[in-house]
Amino acid sequence: MEDVLASSLSRDPPIDDGNNKVHVPHNVLLVGPRRAGKSSLCKVVYESYQPNDTLFLAPTMRTQKLDANTFQNIQLWDVPGSALMSFSSSDQHHPPPIFATPNMDFAWAEVNAIIFVLDAQDDYFEALSKLNQVIVHAYTHNKSVHFHVFINKADGLSEDYRYDTQRDIEQRVTEGLIDSSHEFSGPNDEPVQLDQQVTLKFHLTSVFDTSVFIAFSRIQHQLMQGPQENQALESMDSASAVTAMPSSPGKMLPPKPPRMVSLMEALETACNLLCTSCYFEKAYIFDVPSCTFVGCDTSPFDLALFDVMFQYIQFLRQFSDLYSHLRDIDSMVEKKDEYTRVWSSSIVRLGNDTTVAFWQLDSHLALLAVIQSDIQSTNTSILDYNVDLFRTTIAELHRLARP
Repeated sequence: MEDVLASSLSRDPPIDDGNNKVHVPHNVLLVGPRRAGKSSLCKVVYESYQPNDTLFLAPTMRTQKLDANTFQNIQLWDVPGSALMSFSSSDQHHPPPIFATPNMDFAWAEVNAIIFVLDAQDDYFEALSKLNQVIVHAYTHNKSVHFHVFINKADGLSEDYRYDTQRDIEQRVTEGLIDSSHEFSGPNDEPVQLDQQVTLKFHLTSVFDTSVFIAFSRIQHQLMQGPQENQALESMDSASAVTAMPSSPGKMLPPKPPRMVSLMEALETACNLLCTSCYFEKAYIFDVPSCTFVGCDTSPFDLALFDVMFQYIQFLRQFSDLYSHLRDIDSMVEKKDEYTRVWSSSIVRLGNDTTVAFWQLDSHLALLAVIQSDIQSTNTSILDYNVDLFRTTIAELHRLARP
């Protein structure tokens, strides 16, 4: 368990895999007004800060880059609030540097996702105006970018007012996109409905519960999902149009290429097959250092169950320092193959009928599954064998995630 739980685990993404292939990370921008909690979210999830310690963080004065080495290579760019206040989307044909920050030397076309953080307990009307400018400007230069709105510090609101605030923000953002649709036109000058074309998700977040970990997990899933659905449909329509064209006599048109399965769909399929063969009620693939989940089966998401698994992961991580000296012992013996060595496992009983099982998959990932206690106790060997096969599958998908 020492490898997956060590607190000193390196997060630097690999640059070269030995075959002269450079791994291009996903660029994710974290923007929002001052004191919205952008840096606090990053430090709690990716630097293991305690939530109370974020109350004493100094304001971010310049853009900070964080390498989030999860299932994929992700670079988080924490943009200071002052850069957002000076941002303007008036000149769309000659875009300025991204938020006028000198250390972000890439174009809008290289941005994969934008996280906009706003304070749910503060006046957010001016922030929503800036959000509309960011969406319009980014979508002008990169129509495949994903947008995520973190309605942060939601723990300070009552449950009813919390969801009322989310609905109000969603409605105002949608109305702003509808009003901005006149700035765009389709290939044949047809009107564009910006509120339907933009990929936009809303998340209620707080550093004092698991909501921020779930939100960052959803962003990872979106990045692994691939192109937007509307873009995929446009590609399919284009292929159908080509196929429908008349051909010369005696010549057959080539068949349409099959749809490629996204990395997210592959992970879901692997988890579904594992749940079927092992009678798991729910299965998650966790990135243990960040406590985010990179994949799960397609059964309904249960927040209470996720909270239990999250607490179990946190409990296991507390023992990382006890096993840190074993790293030196491992370096003295012959290095074993990473996917044939003996990995850690653990179980905890939630009651007489339910067990949560933990299996280490590699140095970052772990499988957590919910299973009936009698099945777990009587089929331990079969479960371990199936998990070994599952570990090999995840290893192959992990290599595909880092082309």
